[in-house]
Amino acid sequence: MATDRKLLGEATTSLKEHQQRVAQRKSLLNAKLKSCLSGKSRIVLEIGCGHGHWLTDFAAANKEVLCVGIDLIGNRIERANRKASRVGLDNVHFLKAEANEFLDQLPVGLGIELVFILFPDPWPKKRHWKNRIMNTGFLDKLSDRCLEGTRLHFRTDHRDYFDWAANAVAFAGKWNLLSDAPWLFERETVFQSKADSYQSLIVEKRKI
Repeated sequence: MATDRKLLGEATTSLKEHQQRVAQRKSLLNAKLKSCLSGKSRIVLEIGCGHGHWLTDFAAANKEVLCVGIDLIGNRIERANRKASRVGLDNVHFLKAEANEFLDQLPVGLGIELVFILFPDPWPKKRHWKNRIMNTGFLDKLSDRCLEGTRLHFRTDHRDYFDWAANAVAFAGKWNLLSDAPWLFERETVFQSKADSYQSLIVEKRKI
């Protein structure tokens, strides 16, 4: 009995510590978003920006738009921000953030006008499929923060994940598949350069 109480106490403490870390992480992200997006009404978003090569080039070619890249790995974000700084861009920001938390903390009134998800982790093992970013729940949530007509560009070198993504779009119900739409901005990513082949998917938020 004493052992059970000890284990329960440790589990409770661990849960509280986890909740505190999450709250602190969200608070920090919220502050960063307010700082870099204050007064803005729309952004271009890249989810899983890596070292920022693709989005930096996109921002350089489209200086009239504000770009935000997010990634889970801090070292990647540091390198991405250094790259943007070296070329003197003030219309791109890279932030360490999980995609769902980013959407939760995005300032009210600010909409996403373009989304890019390029070569995300395919999580090939069946028990890990729940971790795939292209799922119906996330697509619905993303749609709620997107402007009308927003297009999502998805690219992968994993055929099974491509089929999964297409199926998720169909079930999400808030996006239309654009079969003939041209890819908006071509710049070879690191993963793309290593891929024998890849598949691209473009979808558009449905009109309400």
